[in-house]
This record gives sequence, structure tokens and C-alpha cells, in this order.
Amino acid sequence: MADTLESVLIGAVAGGLSSVITYYSTRAKSRLDLTVARELESHNARLAQYKKLWPMFEPLARYGRANAVTHQVLTSVSDKTREWYYAEGGLYLTAASREPYFTWKKAMQPLLDDPDLQRHPDRPIPPEAVDHMVRTLSDLHARLSEDLDTRRKTLF
Repeated sequence: MADTLESVLIGAVAGGLSSVITYYSTRAKSRLDLTVARELESHNARLAQYKKLWPMFEPLARYGRANAVTHQVLTSVSDKTREWYYAEGGLYLTAASREPYFTWKKAMQPLLDDPDLQRHPDRPIPPEAVDHMVRTLSDLHARLSEDLDTRRKTLF
């Protein structure tokens, strides 16, 4: 009789312990699945937004620009990127991308505010005046690519 009671108690404890372990492991897996789903959703939304942003930089390309950079071009790029940021894209910039985005905006601002450039909006801006801004844009490009993991080395 004592052996039977002992077996029942051991079985009950083992069953209870198994139930607790199953509960917490299922809960942890559900949280992990939810986190993975949210990350995938954020990545896909970020990809869609960055695809809209990237072409806006084309007039400021470091190499092979179609046209010279003018105040008019800068104003257009600045306006489009500001609209993108406030319409919805800024919500998807990562914390790591926000800093390069605003560093680029700050590098562009003196050119936008320059009274001489404002008086002659179609005159090409000297390349040396554009270089710093374009370098900061390259930093932003790199950060956006890192956000999407598009510049990593592949296994194949």
C-alpha cells in the first residue's frame, strides 16, 4: 500500500511539474513567435519605405550624376525627403539610421540657407561645397543598407 501511495505521489508531482514546464515553454515559444512575426512585419514595412526613399537621393549621387547639383535640386530633394519622413517613412527609421539621416540633413542645410545660392537656384553648386553633404549621404546609405541587411556577405 505504501508503495502504491508513493507511486501515486511521484506520478502526481511528475505530472504537475511536467504541466508547469509545458506551460512556461509554450508561453515562451508563443512570445518568441510573436516577436519574430513583428520583426518580419517591421522589416517588410521598412523595406517598402526605404525603397521609396532611396530614389530621392539619385540627384545627389556621388558618381555619374545626370545633372549638376543646384540649389533647386537640393531644395527638391530636401522637400521630398521631409515629406517622406513625416508622411510615414520616419516611423521606420531605426535608432541607428535616425542619426545619419539628420546628420545628412544638417550637412545640406547651410547650402539651402546660402543667400547667394538662393539668388541663383539654377547655377551649379561648386563640387567642393557639395562634397561633405554627399559623404554624409553615403553614410546614410550604408546605415539604411545595414538596417535591411542587404550588404552582408552571403554564404554562397
